[in-house]
Amino acid sequence: MGPIAMIVVLLSGCVAPDQNLATGPTIAASSTAATSPPASRSKPKPKKHVSPKPTNASPKVSVPGVPAVDMPNLVLTPGVAFAVGVSQICTPGYSASVRNVSDSLKSQVYARYNVVWVPYQHEVDHLISLELGGSNSILNLWPEPYAGTWGARTKDVLENRLHDLVCAGSLSLGSAQHQEVTNWVAAYRLYVGATPVSGGSGGSGGSGGSSSGGYYASRYPTASTIYCADDPEWKNLSKTYLVHFATLSQAFARFPSYHLHRPC
Repeated sequence: MGPIAMIVVLLSGCVAPDQNLATGPTIAASSTAATSPPASRSKPKPKKHVSPKPTNASPKVSVPGVPAVDMPNLVLTPGVAFAVGVSQICTPGYSASVRNVSDSLKSQVYARYNVVWVPYQHEVDHLISLELGGSNSILNLWPEPYAGTWGARTKDVLENRLHDLVCAGSLSLGSAQHQEVTNWVAAYRLYVGATPVSGGSGGSGGSGGSSSGGYYASRYPTASTIYCADDPEWKNLSKTYLVHFATLSQAFARFPSYHLHRPC
């Protein structure tokens, strides 16, 4: 082999290593570009919901003396809230303006819990109550029985109490939501009292105090609540179905399955 041929062979042997070295940085640069967001990427949209995380790892909160059916399954119902603030939830009529749970959604809730839908036996309740910013998401709903000491009507009393405390500035909204999620019975005992009257305060046959202006209720098919005249929530009822009673006993005589929204 002559001198010129030797030079050609040596040069051709140096090409492959140079190509391999050049290829490495190119691939790495492509990988970096793929995982790094472009500078022009728009900011993420605000979350529609926020969800306090339960601290209890068990799917079912177990409370001594409280039937398991009165507590939600935290896997199915971890609790979800709208991204709203105190000023919004403390505006009169807020909870009525956002309430939106269709019969179709209620049916899904019953199915998830393997509970038979029997009229007036359960309330498809919001774990984080609407008046504390709770969402209508299925992840915030569970079928809570009306009957019993720790039924839905008892939780209604807690919801009103927590709402009053938050709006008075005595309790943060986040804390109120968190306590409803983790153990609403413990929250009741802390802020309302040790043990409620069976069926919840103000139920049929119970004492709801006296309302000089009488009582209001709705005769709409899905309605279930009686309001004292000084309770502003009754003003959110449709006038088409609104009924007024002079006494609480008259209201319960007309609607025996209803419950009092809160004591007068």
